[in-house]
Amino acid sequence: MIRHVVTLLVVAAVASSAFAADGSLKATFKLTGTAPTPAKLKIDKDPEFCGPKMLVDESIKVGASGELQNVVMYMYLAAGKKAPESAAATAALAKEVKVDNQGCRYEPRVTLLHTSQTLIIGNPDPIGHNSKGDTFANPAFNELIPAGGSTKKTFAKTETRPMPLACNIHPWMSGWILIRDNPYFGSSNDKGELTIKNIPEGKHTFVIWQEKAGFVTKGKLAGKDTEWKLGRIEIDVKGDVDLGEISVPVDVINKK
Repeated sequence: MIRHVVTLLVVAAVASSAFAADGSLKATFKLTGTAPTPAKLKIDKDPEFCGPKMLVDESIKVGASGELQNVVMYMYLAAGKKAPESAAATAALAKEVKVDNQGCRYEPRVTLLHTSQTLIIGNPDPIGHNSKGDTFANPAFNELIPAGGSTKKTFAKTETRPMPLACNIHPWMSGWILIRDNPYFGSSNDKGELTIKNIPEGKHTFVIWQEKAGFVTKGKLAGKDTEWKLGRIEIDVKGDVDLGEISVPVDVINKK
């Protein structure tokens, strides 16, 4: 009887420890300096539909108070290393992730995808698009998607950084897909806020990436100027970690 009680206590302790082992990561990205005025895009295909959209370059998307959107953070792993597992993080993954050719642009501009998920590329526009994914570890694709249509894609391997998504019919269209075999990634919203949930506690390295900058190599964290080689930042995840505001200089982002 005593042995059974001890066993139950040990099992309960392990279960409790496993439940408490997941933390989270939060950061708010701001651009310091004067944000560049988004350039108008040259609409030289399907101008009757695309022209009135008044499309502009969205490679640097900044809010009224400097909120920097579409900054990506994801866990870095050296070759041969496996990510820690979190049942909660895996359970939270939707079966499908969608990106649309919408209004002659990609929405969302940055798509985050786990290798267990199916990517749905849709086209709600009344004109045809083709979606071209120049992946590195996975087979590239280039598919015509008729008006109102969609296509499904799956990927077996992780990509080391976001991969470009384009449309050959409308060459100004640009998007990005990050494909990872672990679920520890996130992108900043229109408030500059980024959250990654259900991260197993411990010291982990994350990559900071933005499409114009590539790897974000410097900024201000906790009020101090900081540099990150290849965009890598080590974070000790203990419970819910809020890095606060990460300020990124405009010269880091606005590369010519």
